[in-house]
This record gives sequence, C-alpha cells and structure tokens, in this order.
Amino acid sequence: MLSNISVKNDLVFGLDIGTRSIVGVVGYQERNMFHVVAMSVCEHETRAMLDGQIHDIYKVGDTIRKVKNELEKQLDLTLKEVCIAAAGRVLRTINASAEYSFDEDTRVTQEHIYSLNLLAVEKAHAQINSLEKDNKEKFYCVGNTPITYKLNGFNIGNLEGHKASSIGVELIATFLPEEVVDGLYQSVEYAGLSVASLTLEP
Repeated sequence: MLSNISVKNDLVFGLDIGTRSIVGVVGYQERNMFHVVAMSVCEHETRAMLDGQIHDIYKVGDTIRKVKNELEKQLDLTLKEVCIAAAGRVLRTINASAEYSFDEDTRVTQEHIYSLNLLAVEKAHAQINSLEKDNKEKFYCVGNTPITYKLNGFNIGNLEGHKASSIGVELIATFLPEEVVDGLYQSVEYAGLSVASLTLEP
C-alpha cells in the first residue's frame, strides 16, 4: 500500500502482453532509476496469443484484467491508464527523408522539428502503403528514429536554436499491421483500461 501522495501521482503502469504470459509492473521514475512498487504475472489459460499476435481479444482482455486487479489490490488504488509494447515479429521499417524551407531565416524551434519529422513519417507511410498494396494490409506507425538532421544542407546534431533557411531530416519509421495494434488496444480496453502510450518491444 502506498501512502506517499506525490509518488502515487507519478506512478506508471506498464504491461508486457506476451505470447505465454502477461506481466504488469507499476513504479515511478526517480532521476535515472525506475522504482518498482508492484508486479503481477499471469499466464494465458489458452493459446489466445501466437507469435505476438492476439487471436482472442476477450481472453487476453480477461488475463489483463486479472493482472490489473492484482496490482490494484497490492497498491490499494485504481489503475486507469497503461503503457504497452507491441511485438516486433511483423515489423516493417522504412527510411524516409523530408525537407522544409522557410520564407526567411528563422530560429528553429521544437515545433519546427516535430513538423519536419512528421513530414518524413508521412512519406514513409505512403511508401509502405505503395509497397504493400498487393496484400491490402494497412500499417500503423509505432515509432520513428531520426538518423541525420540537416541545417541549410549540412549535417547537424541538433537543429533547435539555430537560424535556418531550410531544415531536413532522414529517419527510420517503424510500422506494424493495423490489426496487430488494434488487437492490443481492444484487449486493453476490454480490461477496463486506456492506452497511455505504445512502444516497441526491445
């Protein structure tokens, strides 16, 4: 049971929805250390998941609910949001680049960088849809990592704060089939939770 209110407000609930079992961890970040305050593991009773793909949303949702209930019992509080990870067995990765020119020299902000990255992700999304059009599979972007930024055509480590007439990025965008992501979200919602964030399994 937690008595420290400030810790309660900083708690993070994470779920590893695996093929054999579901692991739930609740903890908080303090400087560079993550402190675990509660943990629960529950194995699937049937083959509701195969190779990271949910085959039975409701059975997986029931197992998530068991983990959630056990953690709530340990903590004496209600969990509403959860961070989840998607399995990487059916990942597609695409390299994409984007460039943006300003009408006049402009001081680069985080908002400019975010918009630039988004342009590249949109290009990657269009690219993967054209590559996969034959199997009619829809893909969902689950992450992106910038490789190189460009300031006025030259490589630079960090764009923010510099004056630029043009900025560019090359990044790797990672996609999963939409049904994989949808299955995860539906199972989590069936268990009475909402997804706070989605990341890739390491």
